Amino acid sequence: MLSFMPDWSFVMMLWLLPVVFFIHDGEEIATMEGWLRKNKNSPWVTKFSPVSIPWDKHITLQFTFAVLLIGFILTSVTALTALNFESSSPFNALFAGFVTVFLLDGVKHVGASIALWAYTPGVITAAILEIPYGIYALYRLLHADIINMTSLAFGTIIALPITLVLVWTGLTLGKRIAPFRQDM
Repeated sequence: MLSFMPDWSFVMMLWLLPVVFFIHDGEEIATMEGWLRKNKNSPWVTKFSPVSIPWDKHITLQFTFAVLLIGFILTSVTALTALNFESSSPFNALFAGFVTVFLLDGVKHVGASIALWAYTPGVITAAILEIPYGIYALYRLLHADIINMTSLAFGTIIALPITLVLVWTGLTLGKRIAPFRQDM
């Protein structure tokens, strides 16, 4: 039985999702543009980007806009979950779905770094914060019977497409809103 920090309240554990998200995405924001420019011809970049990347522009603001949009939704879902925290709340399943997507994102970061045998943006915080938080939060929610495997699957089925749409929307709107400058 896992007994790591059993005295943490559930509400504190819930609010760690947006905290860990913003720390993780802060690492990505700080390193993404340089990494993308260095690897712009890599199939990892050209095939897996949800929007076209303007290589002659500064993209940090575009990426930051997408992070803020996703962070706003995660924080809103966390707030609704914390305010309605009980075994029967439908917000618990959606929250758990977002935690699962977050955990999968961490695994993706670590897997990409292993496959490339190099640093990828976000891998450090994915390994030390994102993956451990995801495992811990899901364990706590399942072990306390706050969610079950069915509601976890249902929440993930809802959260995954929402996340993908938010990433695409954030990057697309960020591309149009952010005041890009030509590289000097």
